[in-house]
Formats: sequence, structure tokens, C-alpha cells
Amino acid sequence: MDEILGLPAHPLLVHGAVVLVPLAAAGVALIAFWPAARFRLGYAVLAIAAAGAMTAVLAQRSGGALEERVDETELIEEHTELGETGTTAGVAVLVAAVAVVGTDLVLRRRASPAADGSTPAAASRIPSIVVGAVALVLATGGAAQIARIGHSGAKAVWNATTDERDERDDDDNSGRGNSDDRD
Repeated sequence: MDEILGLPAHPLLVHGAVVLVPLAAAGVALIAFWPAARFRLGYAVLAIAAAGAMTAVLAQRSGGALEERVDETELIEEHTELGETGTTAGVAVLVAAVAVVGTDLVLRRRASPAADGSTPAAASRIPSIVVGAVALVLATGGAAQIARIGHSGAKAVWNATTDERDERDDDDNSGRGNSDDRD
């Protein structure tokens, strides 16, 4: 996917990943240790994480196409190298959300009443805490990496924009004489 409505697809898709992946990571942090939130928001966090992972994949692929169309600079190269980890970062947050929601479903099923009406002892909270802690690390790492990638891309674009503006300013001023140069 190179373009969307005549515009490069990469900057449009990047915004999806930059918003959705950290939002899903925040959701994972919320549902990992707050059972009421997990019950109410678990599937929404899962959907946001899936959308974030998908946009991260699409942003990475469209970035490869855009790279062929722009001038190679050190900042673009740095962004490209970081961008290669975007899919992994987005998927890490999705895995974290799946782990938290999945663990909750398994533990609830174990705690449900048996056919004879008896209820087993409350499910241990230890698996939930361990999965929550691992999910928190995955989600935080994924969101941080997406932020690093986005920052490097913004830096590459901003630097190119300011360099072009400086060149235009230099060109505009090169034909004019300085009033202090008069003899």
C-alpha cells in the first residue's frame, strides 16, 4: 500500500499505530490488575490492541514503499532501522492483551459452579498477577518502542522541513546586497 487518496499512506497509517498501540498498552495496564475494569473493558482493550497491531504492520510496510521515494538521510536511515521493530512492538501489546483477557476467562471458567452445584475454592490470584506483570512489561515495552519509532520519524521529517526552509531563506537572501556593504 503506497498511497491513500493520492497521499503517501505511511504518515496516515503511522498515526493509527502511534495512537492505538499506547492506548491499548494503557488499557492492558488498567485491566491487568483491576478485575472490574477487566470484566467491563477487556474485549475493548483487545480490539484496540488488534487494531494497533494491524496499523503497526501496515505502517511498517508502507514505510518501506515510502523509503524508496524519499532522499536518503542519516535520520531517515535511523527511522527505517527503528521502524523494522514496529510490527513486533504492536504485536507485543496485542499478546499482552490476549494474555490478560485469556487468563481471566480460564480462571473464571475454573471458578464457575460444577454440574452438581458445588463451587470450587476461589481460583488462585497468583496466575493472574504473574500474567499481569508480564503483560505490563510487554505492553510498556511495545508502547515505548512505537513512541521511539514515531519520534525518530518526526525528527526526520522536521529536520528535512527546517533544512528546506533554511535553504529557501538562504536563496532569498543571496541576491540581495547588505546595506552595510555599501562604500
